[in-house]
Amino acid sequence: MTKEADKRVERSGDDLAVVLIGHGSTLPYNKDVLEGLQKKLEMREGFKDVKIAFMQLNTPSIEEVLRSLAESGIKKIVALPVFVADGEHTTKDIPEKLKIAFEGEWEEIGRDVELIYGKPMGVDDRIVDILADRTKEAEAGDGSGTPHS
Repeated sequence: MTKEADKRVERSGDDLAVVLIGHGSTLPYNKDVLEGLQKKLEMREGFKDVKIAFMQLNTPSIEEVLRSLAESGIKKIVALPVFVADGEHTTKDIPEKLKIAFEGEWEEIGRDVELIYGKPMGVDDRIVDILADRTKEAEAGDGSGTPHS
């Protein structure tokens, strides 16, 4: 039911949703960041149905979001891990959660859903631009130098 998303989603229809998948954290800022990314992506043309889900520690879970979307009639879901690189979570843990979301009692609602699993951010010039900006900000003393709470 899953396949690798190798191209950016150019447009979405009424039957497509994007799910941004975060790790989850006990720190509230982690969820705030994912919610901020959700809002910014929704403001882009063609991305009207963007949800967030968490692998652990926060809610909603990946399975809850996928099932809810399927129950609402969504037929295509692009699941995007909001991670910088592939690792244990993106190659094993998240794909397992995607797989079990529509198993057992949930098999019927997931039967007609096309579930596409995207790649983590990886090496990308747009991320390099952010890193360069953050370096300049830190050097200039524009940042607090401590994690957000």
